[in-house]
This record gives sequence, structure tokens and C-alpha cells, in this order.
Amino acid sequence: MITATESVSVPQESLTLRRTLHRVLVMMRKAWLAVFLIPCAMAAGCADMAQWMRRRTYAPDFRYLTREKVGSAMEELAYHTRELNRLMRGPETPLQGRSEIIENLQAMERAAGQLDQSGWPTNHPLIDMNLANFLRDIRFARESVERDPPNFLLAGSLMGACVYCHGGR
Repeated sequence: MITATESVSVPQESLTLRRTLHRVLVMMRKAWLAVFLIPCAMAAGCADMAQWMRRRTYAPDFRYLTREKVGSAMEELAYHTRELNRLMRGPETPLQGRSEIIENLQAMERAAGQLDQSGWPTNHPLIDMNLANFLRDIRFARESVERDPPNFLLAGSLMGACVYCHGGR
């Protein structure tokens, strides 16, 4: 039995072998990082990782609306709403600008329709909740302006329709 005062002699070759094995294991860990993690990081940087993840995490019937798509549709709706406001409140009577009003209402229908192409839920609950009613209101307003004699009341009410989702912004 070896006591605390005695020392154990380990051959020099054994220590060298242990150090060498340790170095090899450390290098293998680093090599694993280089072989596995670096290509993964490169792939994540080069590919559209968010889109790839959405395909694997959302249900197939779920529509993800990108910020760009929502922003583009909202900008278009805002533009046509301002035009509608200009035509309804301008120096001319709405009857004189009737064809322009109809064009703006049709453009608003197309812009809002871009957000609801499938009818499935999206990642924007306010859009899901209010878009169907908004599209209905636009359609009713367009149909009432297209009638003979035209009725501009519903078209005028669309100018404030943004307040339902956006509040007083």
C-alpha cells in the first residue's frame, strides 16, 4: 500500500501518451466545430432561415404575412383613401369624379385582397378579425357608387375606416 509520503513514479512515456491523447481530443472537438457549426452558420446566413423555419413550424393552412407585404398593402390603401378623401371633399361634386372614385375603390379592393388570398388565418390577428368586414364595406361602397343614381355615402364612410384597426394614429 502507498502512503501519503511516498510518491508514485509514472513512466515518462505514459505521461507523453496521455498529453498526446488529450491534444488529439481537443483538436477533434475543434474540428467538429469547424466541420459542423461553421457550414450551418454559413447556410443560415446565406439562406432565408426565417422562411425555412416558418415552413417547418406553422401549420400548412396558416398564412404568414411578411412585414413588407402588409406594409405595401397598407401604403396602397392609405394612398387610395387619401385620393378618395380628396375627391369627396374637393371643389368638384363627387358626381364629377365618379369614375375616379370607382377606380380608387377597385384599387382598395385589390390591395386589401392581397392580404386575404386564402381565407386562412395569418400571423396578424387584427387583419384576420377585420379584413372581411373591410372588404365587404369597400365592395358595398363601390357598388353603391356604380348604381344609377350613385350613392356616395358609403364611400365617404370608408375614409375613416382605418380607425377601427389603427385607432387614432
